[in-house]
Amino acid sequence: MKYYLLFALMVTSGFANAGWTTSKIDRILFFEDANLIYVYPKGGIKNPPACHGSNGNYTSFSMSRPMAKEYLSGLMAAMLANKTVVLRTQGDCVDQGNSDTLLYFSIVSEP
Repeated sequence: MKYYLLFALMVTSGFANAGWTTSKIDRILFFEDANLIYVYPKGGIKNPPACHGSNGNYTSFSMSRPMAKEYLSGLMAAMLANKTVVLRTQGDCVDQGNSDTLLYFSIVSEP
């Protein structure tokens, strides 16, 4: 039994600092030099990690990630349709040293 508890703690510990931000998207910045996309939610990132914020209040992801094109398409569609998105961030600055990395997101259907 104690091994199951230890395993559960190990699996979930990586997400302990991850954050959720629910917002509309204010802007999307394309940065070719670093191969990154910056997503600026209205009101900024909620509960950012300590490494976040010295360069602006956004989340970012690398265009070299497997689903980067799908992320970009979905985020642009949500922004243009003025839809709310739920951004799940890594809780760490993985793809860029000073912004919380986007882990996944959903687009909220509003009535």
